[in-house]
Formats: sequence, structure tokens, C-alpha cells
Amino acid sequence: MPELFLKSFLTLFVVMDPVGLVPVFLALAGDRPPRKQAQIARKAVLVAGGLLVSFFFFGRGLLEYLGISLDALRIAGGILLFRIATDMVFAHHERETEEEKDEARERADISVFPLAIPLIAGPGALASVLILGGEARGVPWGWAVVLFNVFLV
Repeated sequence: MPELFLKSFLTLFVVMDPVGLVPVFLALAGDRPPRKQAQIARKAVLVAGGLLVSFFFFGRGLLEYLGISLDALRIAGGILLFRIATDMVFAHHERETEEEKDEARERADISVFPLAIPLIAGPGALASVLILGGEARGVPWGWAVVLFNVFLV
């Protein structure tokens, strides 16, 4: 069990990268009051945690029902990331006034997208939870260890 604890903790820590998410969070929510920042962070963690726990219990069955293998999921995720990266490289700038940007910033709820999904509970974290869930089935209380690490990270 200590091996599963260490493996699941390190895997989730590296994939989810909570330390690396701090500057991203500050860039997205740094201009908001501290109380609003705490509210955004709390909601993002709850949504991401709920998604990861749901995927832990129901993800493999859902993928099997849809006829999707884990390798196919990895390939599709890679293609999607490549598409997003090329869009970022060849981005065209839109003409928005500062007033329009401020209004959009006020209305935008960044806690679900992009913070919870895909930054915290992205494709790598979801695939890791699926794989760790499969490995945990053979270990007594293995599912509890993996879920504990999901909430720990």
C-alpha cells in the first residue's frame, strides 16, 4: 500500500501541477478581491475534485460503453492539444475596447473553465485517475488511497 500511495501521489502531483497553477490562477484572478479569489479557488477545486472522483468510479465504464480505448483517448487528447497550440501560435487579435474587456471579465466565471477543467482536471489527470484506479483494484483499500491523493493534491 505505501507503494500505491507514493505512486499515486507523485503521478497526480506531476500531472496536475498545483505549484505551476498558482501563477496561472493569479494571472486569471489576480485583479479580483481576495474574497472573490478564495471563492473562485474553492469552486474550481470542488468541481475538479468531483469530476476526478466521478471519473475514478465511472470513467472506465463510460469509455467502454462509448467504445473508446484509453490509447484512443490519449491520441485524441494529443490532437486536441496540438490544435489548441497551433491556434495560439497563429492567433489573430480581435479589436475590443477596454470597456468590453472589463465587462467580459466581470461576467466570466473562470472557476469551472479554464481552472477546474482543463487546468486542474485535464486529460492527463483524468487518464491518470483511470489508470491508478485500475491498479488500486488489487490492493486492499487501494481505492481509498488513490481518492485520498486526489484530494491531497
